[in-house]
Amino acid sequence: MSAQRERLLAAIEAEIKNISKLEHTLARTKLILQEQASRLRLGTNPEIVMTSLRLAVPHETTLALIERVDPVLSSTPVERPPQ
Repeated sequence: MSAQRERLLAAIEAEIKNISKLEHTLARTKLILQEQASRLRLGTNPEIVMTSLRLAVPHETTLALIERVDPVLSSTPVERPPQ
């Protein structure tokens, strides 16, 4: 096998491994989101659910949820002078 073929094969195998990790992360995130949706339907306080999500799912997913629910919460905090 040529060196170029070996490098391409290694790159493809590395990408397959990365995709497998991503699939695992997505499946885990989906399960957590389904569980938290059920909790909301059963009457759990939304703030408690959001806190659980912040701790359990990838940061990007939490930010996307916050932006959909309350865009003000997702903006960069502005420092206020002491009163």
